[in-house]
Amino acid sequence: MYFLITVDTEGDNLWNWHEGQTITTENTLFIPRFQSLCEQYGFVPTYLTNYEMAMDSRWVDYGRRKARDGKCEIGMHLHAWNTPPEYMLQNKYGGNPYITEYPDEVVDKKVSTMMDLLRNRFEMDIISHRAGRWATNKTYFRNLTKHGIQIDCSVAPGLDLSNLPGRMKNVGSDYSKELHRVYYIADNLLEIPMTTGIVRWLPGEGSIRSRIRTLFLGDPLWLRPIKGNKEMEILTEWIRKKTPDSYLEFMVHSSELMPGGSPYTRTSEQCEHFYTIIEKFFAYVSELNYQGCSLSQFRHLYLDGELR
Repeated sequence: MYFLITVDTEGDNLWNWHEGQTITTENTLFIPRFQSLCEQYGFVPTYLTNYEMAMDSRWVDYGRRKARDGKCEIGMHLHAWNTPPEYMLQNKYGGNPYITEYPDEVVDKKVSTMMDLLRNRFEMDIISHRAGRWATNKTYFRNLTKHGIQIDCSVAPGLDLSNLPGRMKNVGSDYSKELHRVYYIADNLLEIPMTTGIVRWLPGEGSIRSRIRTLFLGDPLWLRPIKGNKEMEILTEWIRKKTPDSYLEFMVHSSELMPGGSPYTRTSEQCEHFYTIIEKFFAYVSELNYQGCSLSQFRHLYLDGELR
């Protein structure tokens, strides 16, 4: 059993970002603390890095050194709205644009730009990827494979994200029919989905109506530390019962690791509590005998037949 850690490595508090604002990257200074925690438990995070973070020399120097030491992996995270080349979309719905809203030739150029940037800055090959805002389609997958991506982790099994507006269209991706399994989603592109699911359970808090609804209809759960350990442990046990020999894929945003970097860590106290949640969960999966590995290491295990 393997424990994968994916970090959407991006600018500060993009939840509050509006077009035209400068995107800062102060959270680069807080990544080493998280990396040290991963190393303490023998875990190997994959830092899925977007454009502004790839332009931050502090992160590039640190990430390159850790990746060369085998302590982490560097992958790509593509935010369509600020990855060159610039291309204006009609703003019909007010959301940050999905990569799937752009013309095919623009998507190709954006992917090419990011791959060249990451390879040149980190001085290594890049084969893993997660889409910004979890947006995918066949054309996008085709562009990823064209430029050397071999692993995707953008699929969120069981979840319908179509209620999230983009720029020109009012829907996101619908993964409600997807399963928590490893498979080829396109030629030579291995999908390692995020650990998510609609889980029926009885929360200890909330209104009676919402608790009953969760018990009978289920709750969309993510293996993310934004709520607490209970939800992550409930999801873990649910996954283990459904696919006992499977993996867990945990995710966090790099900006959540600093005070003021996200809606979940507005203060130093909230940030410390966030770390407490993460460390407690790391200890929990270690006790369950999960082994840490990066996305590319997991791919090798799959190709070698050790996961089937």
